[in-house]
Amino acid sequence: MFGRTLTLYFGAQFAKIVIAIIVGAGLLISAVVMIEFLNRALIGGGTIGLPLLLLVLFRVPGVLEDALPFAILYGSIAAFVVANRRLEVVVARAAGVSAIQFLIPACVVGLLIGLIGTTLYNPVAAELRAASDRMRAEALYGGGNKEAAPAPDAESGGGAVWVRQRLGDRQAIIGSTDSFDDGLGLLGVTVYVFGADGRFVERVDSPRGRFQPGEWRFEEASVTSADAAPRIDAMYVLPTNLSENEVKRAFLNVESVSFWGIPALIRSARLAGVPTERYEMHYHTLIARPVLLLAMVLIAASVSLRFSRSSDLGRMIIAGVAAGFMLYVVMKISLDLGRGGIVPPPLAAWLPAIIATLAGMTVLLHLEDG
Repeated sequence: MFGRTLTLYFGAQFAKIVIAIIVGAGLLISAVVMIEFLNRALIGGGTIGLPLLLLVLFRVPGVLEDALPFAILYGSIAAFVVANRRLEVVVARAAGVSAIQFLIPACVVGLLIGLIGTTLYNPVAAELRAASDRMRAEALYGGGNKEAAPAPDAESGGGAVWVRQRLGDRQAIIGSTDSFDDGLGLLGVTVYVFGADGRFVERVDSPRGRFQPGEWRFEEASVTSADAAPRIDAMYVLPTNLSENEVKRAFLNVESVSFWGIPALIRSARLAGVPTERYEMHYHTLIARPVLLLAMVLIAASVSLRFSRSSDLGRMIIAGVAAGFMLYVVMKISLDLGRGGIVPPPLAAWLPAIIATLAGMTVLLHLEDG
């Protein structure tokens, strides 16, 4: 009975602190997103008020989902520090409880948060992200001044998606930093138009564009060519031979697709002969999330459970921040390799979680034996 009671107590205390850190991270993210969108709305002449507030509320869950592993890491560090301050770790060790046994409740909580985040939280966040993409186009670029092109969102990877099309005696390369309406609407558009002989004709920059059957329509487009003065077109129309499905698969923001809807999207892309690396990468990243959160708990334990012995809180915090930064670098490199098709997406998605788990367990076993 003592073991069960102790397990439930440690699990409950750990969950309370970690959830508190996640809520705090959500509030901080809300403030940052609000300031960012408010600044961009003022620059772009967009509307400010209830639409902008709803935009922020819809956008925050998706950003928080991306930050969840690091919220778990620092929340776990905080939980273990509190347990050390209360001498709970010392009492548990004196009662014959090993470090591994002490960590089992925390590991279970980490796995549960990961499972809930993937299966329940992600569909809600994806739906809200898709809605926020539509609202963002109106709230930030619905005013009269549309010259300020949007910067790439941090959560979308910060890179543009490019598509080449050829129609008649012209070809064009179309790039977009963000999209909405399942990829049919584009934000931050840059278009390079070339002649049949490959000669550069003109460049088009537009804050917003939309696909319609047989053509692209770009609003307030700045057109620059080699043999004419720059001009502003209220509506620049570019003919296209791309189909609606081809445009969706090219520009669709995969993070706005629910975890349960990605397999169908992958199958559809394969049937159409479209590369599926970025879809598969996102899908396997979501599947690997519970293991990644478990790894965060183990890494936090490896840098904070020694606090009762060393009494060096500053060094422990620095070690936790360093571990989080290193893991972030590994995750970004792995993500880029997987999206680019250089590394198989399953391997690229699971590798950071596996490496972090093995590293955390190795350090913990070494400390336990020592």
